[in-house]
Amino acid sequence: MKVVKIAAVAILICAVFGLTACSQSDLSAPKPYEETQFLMDTIIEITAYGPNAEQAVKAAFAEFRRLHELTNNFDPHSQVSKINQMAGKEKVKVDPDIVLMITKANAMSDKLDGVFDVTIGPVTDLWGIGRKGDFVPTQAEIDKVLPLVNYRLVEVDAATSTVYLPKPGMKLDLGAVAKETAVRKTCAILKSYGITSALINAGGDIRVIGRRPDGNPWRIGIQHPRKTDGVIAKLALADWDTMETSGDYQRFIISKGIRYSHIFDPRTGRQPRTLASVTVISNSSAGNDIYTTSLFVLGPQRGLEVLKRFPGTEVIMVTADGQVITSPGLKGKLEITGE
Repeated sequence: MKVVKIAAVAILICAVFGLTACSQSDLSAPKPYEETQFLMDTIIEITAYGPNAEQAVKAAFAEFRRLHELTNNFDPHSQVSKINQMAGKEKVKVDPDIVLMITKANAMSDKLDGVFDVTIGPVTDLWGIGRKGDFVPTQAEIDKVLPLVNYRLVEVDAATSTVYLPKPGMKLDLGAVAKETAVRKTCAILKSYGITSALINAGGDIRVIGRRPDGNPWRIGIQHPRKTDGVIAKLALADWDTMETSGDYQRFIISKGIRYSHIFDPRTGRQPRTLASVTVISNSSAGNDIYTTSLFVLGPQRGLEVLKRFPGTEVIMVTADGQVITSPGLKGKLEITGE
């Protein structure tokens, strides 16, 4: 039996790639303010440059904590938990941000063949990856909860800011949506403090502001899905500001020699097997907040077809056997190391 729960970063921050030994110009370079916290079940790291960097980062983390407290389904007092507790009973008054998260996620789900589903909660609870040892549910147990997974049933009323789950036992899991929302709002907060150079790493969800203080683009290494300290590819974010990764190595168990990750196909209640990681690269200004888990579920062929619906967005897929597949827009821009 092997049980693994990894809250570590899904993408390695390789801002030091290509740097030489310390020089006089390095000594005079602006010093960053850096802070790390554990929120949303992952490690959040923010690095910002500028005279207001410390105040900006602390304000950004305050927003992260606020959204975490609203959406944490492990806290019985959170608003998402209250929605789940009232499933099949009554509507729940919630913060407008939760209404926006659900509305946006469901609209995106329609564009992603329905493989992203915020009502996946009954499936994630059943499996309990990282919380139930090497437990693997039976097909009968999975079949019992699958009818509760259907994002189209969620009733959201923006006018009254209420959410209702019509079936008893339905459960929201806003993990990916909440993190994307927090990263986006954090960027806005940093910019409001005048920050023009910053990097946010939310457990593999990367967002950069501007370039590094030396004028060079932020250079990111993508973690090798089977080597803890390995980097399978490197990319300079010269043309993009967002990079998000989902992988079967982030949180998983191994039972009887089989890997079971925290990523589920909402249609089957089981883990996809074709891919080991998916990294999506985009510009936040385009509004293409594709959830990487969706492309992970769709697999290489269908995933690349669906990606065409989102112009300007690129993807790096690593198959379970180590093959690297990229979208056409990354040709000549990605360094594949395979390390």
